[in-house]
Amino acid sequence: MTVNSLPSNNLPSLLDHYFLESPERVAIYLIQSQRSDQSITYRNLLDRSFAYAQSLRIAGVHEGDVAILILNHGQELIYAFFGSILAGVIPSIMPFLTEKLDPEHYRQSLTALFEVTRPSVVISGPEFITEINRARAHSPNPPNILLTTEIPQDGPYTPDELPKLRSNPDEIVLLQHSSGTTGLQKGVALSHRAVLNQLDSYSQAIHLTDSDVIVSWLPLYHDMGLIAGFLLPVLCCVPLVLMSPFDWVRAPYRLFQAVSQYRGTLAWLPNFAYNFCAQKVRPREMENVDLSSWRAAINCSEPMHWKSHQVFLDRFTSYGFSPSALATSYAMAENVFAVTQGGISQAVQVDMVNQSLLISEQLAVPATDESSAVRMLSAGRPISGTQVRVIDPEGRDLPERSIGEIAINSNCMLTGYYNRPDLDDSTFKDGWYLTGDLG
Repeated sequence: MTVNSLPSNNLPSLLDHYFLESPERVAIYLIQSQRSDQSITYRNLLDRSFAYAQSLRIAGVHEGDVAILILNHGQELIYAFFGSILAGVIPSIMPFLTEKLDPEHYRQSLTALFEVTRPSVVISGPEFITEINRARAHSPNPPNILLTTEIPQDGPYTPDELPKLRSNPDEIVLLQHSSGTTGLQKGVALSHRAVLNQLDSYSQAIHLTDSDVIVSWLPLYHDMGLIAGFLLPVLCCVPLVLMSPFDWVRAPYRLFQAVSQYRGTLAWLPNFAYNFCAQKVRPREMENVDLSSWRAAINCSEPMHWKSHQVFLDRFTSYGFSPSALATSYAMAENVFAVTQGGISQAVQVDMVNQSLLISEQLAVPATDESSAVRMLSAGRPISGTQVRVIDPEGRDLPERSIGEIAINSNCMLTGYYNRPDLDDSTFKDGWYLTGDLG
């Protein structure tokens, strides 16, 4: 059965709908390294999220305030995020300091985030408190800290205590900070309406049904992980199998084992992951793995390469992965997530263009022979409610096969950059968002 239009116009009432309709339905299967998989039902989700909502209210955090979430990838992050939304607080998930990030740059970025976004609270765990306090020490208006250890374990969900079930659809529901792993000063503000319009249109584009199972290892501070790999399944009542990106990068075979075990049908991958999996996964790690249920592996969020698809196919078709499952998408946080989708109903189009003219003339002219050709993957067609133009520097539409800036207009566009009207003025023109990307 196809997923129908979502039965609500705001996120709290949508969650409440699923709680009342099927509280014991599993929303998330959480895969954790060296621990048994954990099933989170909608009852579990609402009960624990409600505890966060109540704790925020007791801590004096008001509706419309911003909460920064700096937490490990796991259940407390899930509950803190939805608890903020239930309380009418605007959550924004941020990366925490790892060995791959420069500590000084991270602290400076976090301090700048506090200055621009002016959050009321940071929700975090004791293991991150030192770095947060260093950033707070340099902030003129330091946010309070709410630790996960302070959240009560009991407290069942009580919808009568949640006025945000009647949220205005045009209110801001969340912020995405997506300009790089620590590009924290550019918060994309998204309304309930924009998020739900995106989920409705995108679920149609990927032919989402209630028999699908989404598998994701993507970080929730990135739009692909937050929207496609988290909100889409939870808010469309489609089971989600969720693992940590840190577990995945250490053991990429876990993705394939999860698809096989849970009969996963959909997953999103940045282009590097196709190569990474093909190179790192060993035959012994694929014993008894069956990928025949996987109907779409969607390449997104990086420049897409034909060769990456080929090495993935060469490596995994013997385990049941179908060539028809390769798909593509062009997406950005400013449109909530997807702008286009390709490869679901038919094979991804591969455009053979003349490489010399592509570089010298900015024209995608069909190649006359393979020796002069570069294979380019199509990102597909715009999803419902989204329009795309390719324009010159003066804002005029360019003819077919001319390279120019991509401009978009949609019903799931960002409200604006949070507390950054200077960015709003420079990125919108006559109602069109200027992406800065070439197409």
